[in-house]
Amino acid sequence: MRRRTFIERATAALGCSGVGVAAAGTATAMQGERVSERTTSTLLAGTKYETDIVTIDAPADGPTAVVVGGMHGDEPSGYRAATEVASWDIDAGRIVAVPEANRVAIDRGTRKNDQGDFNRKFPPGEQPTTKLARALWGVVTDADPDVVLDLHSSKGIYRTHESFVGQVIFPSRVEPAPQYAEQTIAEVNETVVPWYMPYHRYKRGNLVDGDHPLLMHKVAGDLGQPGYLVESTKFILDPRTAAQWTASIAETLLAKHGIERHTGGDAS
Repeated sequence: MRRRTFIERATAALGCSGVGVAAAGTATAMQGERVSERTTSTLLAGTKYETDIVTIDAPADGPTAVVVGGMHGDEPSGYRAATEVASWDIDAGRIVAVPEANRVAIDRGTRKNDQGDFNRKFPPGEQPTTKLARALWGVVTDADPDVVLDLHSSKGIYRTHESFVGQVIFPSRVEPAPQYAEQTIAEVNETVVPWYMPYHRYKRGNLVDGDHPLLMHKVAGDLGQPGYLVESTKFILDPRTAAQWTASIAETLLAKHGIERHTGGDAS
């Protein structure tokens, strides 16, 4: 629940772990007497995998969330929604966002990078198996999160199209994630998904329990923290709308964990 200066922790880790995190800049967003600090740093700077880390520190103490997008380069709603989250102002707490975790695959528009499926490199109870996976896991652990979101998309719809998992939230087994997932699904289906798109109503998937080498399973198994793998479909849904829906889910979930987006006006 404590807010910490992420760049200071990451820079300290750089000296002993070899995980490349380089400070890039800090900006301050002001709304009246409110001040939010937004810091951008670079993960694995100078390599083909380099990508931005955006840390938002609210003016009031509160929980910390890590939000990851772009694990797969052919899932635009995930990284577009994470990019939107990284632009928010928040009332309390901290968000550490990695909007485009798998830059190589995003640039190519492919699911995999040159080391295979990035989201299969996080075995619970063991070290991540690639340099990029270890670097991203270092971001997660350095943030000491109270909640983690991993934003994805799928070609089809869960339980409608075989082998696809669109329109699903997979919560970790850790409480209160299952309850918050159910509540978020009900709210988003009521306020975001149009009534004339019944097949696009979100559902709750299986509980994530730490038995697969996925990022969210490692969060559940190694950190024992609430987490959510969010999947929005590409089926009869344009990427911009899918990203908006995904961002709405992220906003609702984070608010339930005490990290509320400030919507009182545009930052200047």
